[in-house]
Amino acid sequence: MTEESTGRKAAEIATRLGTAAAGASLGLAVAGPLGAIGGALLQEALSQAGPRLMDAVNRRRSQAAAQVIAVGADTAGMGLDTFSDTIESSAELLALLAETVQAAMETPLEAKIYALGVCLGTGVEDDTRVDAARLRVRGLARIEPQEAKLMALLDQPNPNGRDPWLGWNRAEILERLPGLSEALDACIALLVAEGLATDRGLGAWGGGGPGKEQWILTAFGTECLRLLQALTPASE
Repeated sequence: MTEESTGRKAAEIATRLGTAAAGASLGLAVAGPLGAIGGALLQEALSQAGPRLMDAVNRRRSQAAAQVIAVGADTAGMGLDTFSDTIESSAELLALLAETVQAAMETPLEAKIYALGVCLGTGVEDDTRVDAARLRVRGLARIEPQEAKLMALLDQPNPNGRDPWLGWNRAEILERLPGLSEALDACIALLVAEGLATDRGLGAWGGGGPGKEQWILTAFGTECLRLLQALTPASE
């Protein structure tokens, strides 16, 4: 099967499995705060710009759904029809598919779509690994470009002459990633909430607190980062 026909087949299966229903829909209310928008501008958005932009969104989401299914089938070593039939025969796999496709449709990261497809394929290939695959999908689902950059930094040894097991404090992170100055707290909170990072200084002598943070990736965070770093040329 050629690459073009594989992509077309994956798109057909994505539609059959119901992913098209997850596409965004355009609904603009005229009442409330939107009532302050000029009538002509609102009508133009409703009749022209809005539908055109939503078509672009839906095309992107459908493409992402097809990509994640194609990567999943390849990872499982199955043809697309067999892959689809296997998923449809299991409530657990359908749940895994739903979470995976939803996460894929909402990200601009090609590496994340590939990683999600690998998780999906792993669960389909071996049904004893479905629960683990869903946990990885949930971890990956919250990672977007800013979090991915931060995780890649936290994965590196701190070069500032401290013990190699120590992590990164806020100032050191911002020195390397100044673009995160307004978003670092939110990124850290998200990574901690998902079990992807931890402050190793908390509870340690002289550690923890402002300026004494020792942020590092957890084992789960490292695993998710490796999945993100595994993008192959075939999926680019």
